[in-house]
Amino acid sequence: MIQAHISVSTQPNEVGPVAVLEFWVQALISQHLWYREQPILFLMDHLCKAAFQLMQEDCIQKLLYQQHKNALGYHCDRSLLSSLVNWIVAGNITPSFVEGLATPTQVWFAWTVLNVESIFEEDSQLRRVIEGELVINSAFTPDQALKKAQTQLKLPIVPSLQRLLIYRWAHQALVTPSDHPLLPLIWQKFFLLYLHRPGPQYGLPIDGCIGRRFFQSPAHISLLKEMKRRLTEVADFHHAASKALRVPAEGSEGLPESQSGTPGYLTSPELHKELVRLFNVYILWLEDENFQKGDTYIPSLPKHYDIHRLAKVMQNQQGCSLLSIDPSTRMGFRNL
Repeated sequence: MIQAHISVSTQPNEVGPVAVLEFWVQALISQHLWYREQPILFLMDHLCKAAFQLMQEDCIQKLLYQQHKNALGYHCDRSLLSSLVNWIVAGNITPSFVEGLATPTQVWFAWTVLNVESIFEEDSQLRRVIEGELVINSAFTPDQALKKAQTQLKLPIVPSLQRLLIYRWAHQALVTPSDHPLLPLIWQKFFLLYLHRPGPQYGLPIDGCIGRRFFQSPAHISLLKEMKRRLTEVADFHHAASKALRVPAEGSEGLPESQSGTPGYLTSPELHKELVRLFNVYILWLEDENFQKGDTYIPSLPKHYDIHRLAKVMQNQQGCSLLSIDPSTRMGFRNL
């Protein structure tokens, strides 16, 4: 019914998809603790997918952004804010509409929520100040930088360390199925943070990337190893698919043959070859320690580093072309 409503809205003289998307999202998120209800999350996932395909993600992000700020204690009375602070001080992590570290099922919804949290991290200047503290104070841990940022910015509440977007994108990349159209973009979101070089923002020379500073603890070093292993798995998955093997789809994006009329696995060899190349590039980016030291001259790197894309990522240019969804196919190209 919702899909039909959206489809009709795109026709001439109709209200347009934005009005329909906003109507349904507002209806769903008005429920108490809606983000813990699986039926609502199922519908939200489909709404987020439709918004992505129609390039109307902003209308959903706008609604979730306000709720996200409210969940962090903004625009609430002093007693409620005090209760929330005490709850977090007691060892609980700050609220998120994607509970836990990540979700392997509602990936479209997770994509939207993490983008909303990313907007907050930028608007509040939290990311900028944390990176600045890590650049200026070489002995600081991310947790120390986070606490310093809260004091400096005078924020009532800041996200818990686990909620920083560099970790959020990392965990979501780990659990997203290999065949999901958003997976390359989720990894790109991670690398935009991991390979960011913030030195010039603070009057310092261009130095190494900031990412490894967030991965110094044993747990985070282990996370990096897990990410490399996962990238290898995904590259192998698409390599097998490029050879026209019958590779079962890992996630919910692949429909069984009886439902879709087409096989429940991916069948475009050219697309899979490109994905193999892309994920192998990501492995190189993750492994190369020289990026973190600042002594890498990008144009001198071998071709297989995809230096054009690497330069854009390091410059935080989010418009670089990557494999993603195409409304007419399961996967294709789209500029972000």
